[in-house]
Amino acid sequence: MFYTLGELAELGADVRLGVIGNPIAHSKSPQMQQAALNDAGQPYRYVRLLADTAEGGFEAMLAALAARGFLGVNVTVPFKKKAFAAAVQADALSTLCGAANTLMRKEDGWHCHNTDGPGFERAIQELSGRPLADMRVVLLGACGGAGSALAAQCALSHCRALTLVNRPRPELEQMAATLAPHYGAPIPYCHFGTTELRTAVAQADLIINATSLGLKEGDTLPLPAEWLNPGQIVYDIVTHHTPLQQAAAERGCMAADGLGMLLWQGAIAFEHWFGQLPSVESMRTALIGAESSR
Repeated sequence: MFYTLGELAELGADVRLGVIGNPIAHSKSPQMQQAALNDAGQPYRYVRLLADTAEGGFEAMLAALAARGFLGVNVTVPFKKKAFAAAVQADALSTLCGAANTLMRKEDGWHCHNTDGPGFERAIQELSGRPLADMRVVLLGACGGAGSALAAQCALSHCRALTLVNRPRPELEQMAATLAPHYGAPIPYCHFGTTELRTAVAQADLIINATSLGLKEGDTLPLPAEWLNPGQIVYDIVTHHTPLQQAAAERGCMAADGLGMLLWQGAIAFEHWFGQLPSVESMRTALIGAESSR
C-alpha cells in the first residue's frame, strides 16, 4: 500500500514519516522502520509515498508533507538527487555525491543526509569481518544515485584501490576528478566490457553492482561471470536474489544482496531523526519477515 499526493488527506495525524519513490510498492522500509519506532516507544507511523516523476512532482510532495508536520522521509529511486537539491542544508557525503536518501524537517526547511554510504560500509564489515579500507573495490554503476554515494564512501574510507565503472558519461570522469582529492590519489575509471574492467575485476576483493541490472526478471549480468574469481565478494545492492548473485556463488565468491545495506542505512536514518540508534535487531527481524513473505 502507498499514498500519492492526492491521497495524503487520508493519512492519520500519527503518520509523520515515510519513504518516497517511484515505483514504491516494493519498498521494505515501512516494515523495518515501524519496528524501530515501536521498539523505541515513538508514537508515529511510517508509510510508502508515491511521488510523480513529472517536473515538480517530488517538490510538491515535500511541500505537502511539510504542511502535514512530517518529521522526515527516506528517499529512493529516482529522487535522490532531487532530495539533495531540495535541502537547505546537507551533510558532507550528500554534498560530495550530490545525492541524498534521508531528509529531516527543521524550522528553516529540509536538511539532508546520505546514509547509503555509511550503511553500505557497516553492511560490508558485518558480512565479511573486514573493513572497507582493506579492500580493492570495483564499483559498477558509479554514476547512479546509490552508486555515487558508494563511490564517495569508498573514497572517504580510503579503500586500498578503487575503480569506477559506468556507461560512457561525462559524469564518470568528473566524479573521479572530484573524489581524487578526498581519496588522496587519482581514481581510475572505465566502461563496461573493456579490458580495463576485466583487469580491475581480476585484482578486486570487492565487486559492487550498483546498476539497475537485476531489478527486472531477464536482466543480463553487468559483467561476464567468468571474470569472477573464488574468494571475491560480490555485493549486489538489489535487495532480492539475482542472476549475478547466483553466478558469483557458482564461481566460489561470497555473494550477497543489498538487505544489509538497506538495514543499516535505515538505522542510521532513524538515528538522524531521533538522535539515537534504534534496535537494529528489531529492524533486522522485521526485514527478514518482509522478505520471507514475498
